[in-house]
Amino acid sequence: MKNQQKQAKDNKKAHDITVKYQDASGSQWIIEVELKTINSRKGISTLSISSVDGFTPLTRRILRDLPLDLLFHGHMAVESKQLSSNNRKKTAHKGRTHTEEELQNVAEIYMTAFRAHLPVQKTVADMLGVSVSTAAKRIMAARRGGYIKLSESQTR
Repeated sequence: MKNQQKQAKDNKKAHDITVKYQDASGSQWIIEVELKTINSRKGISTLSISSVDGFTPLTRRILRDLPLDLLFHGHMAVESKQLSSNNRKKTAHKGRTHTEEELQNVAEIYMTAFRAHLPVQKTVADMLGVSVSTAAKRIMAARRGGYIKLSESQTR
């Protein structure tokens, strides 16, 4: 019996962040995430959701209503800020045109920041290691190239 308990403890995976959440019906949930760095960005790689009582079923409605962006927003923003200062690269363009790959990268950073409710120009600037002014110009170029498409309902 002791060997089984020890084995279960050894097999438990450590999560980077664990939060307790209460849904609209009053049920309590333990939500655990593991963060990994992929393409120089920190993101959620593993998500675990379990009821505190062990009996409440996880339904589509609970999943739909789960505010993951609010529960982990502070953690993701801190991680992104740390990553940007660690991976800063100077990439001056001196008036040359941007490649499709560069504009696509700007668009991905922009949309990630937008969805996380972070300041988009500052986030793009930090991630690319450029000034906010240069980031704004690259965002405009990405918009002109059709890489950033926001409907009116998505704008702030």
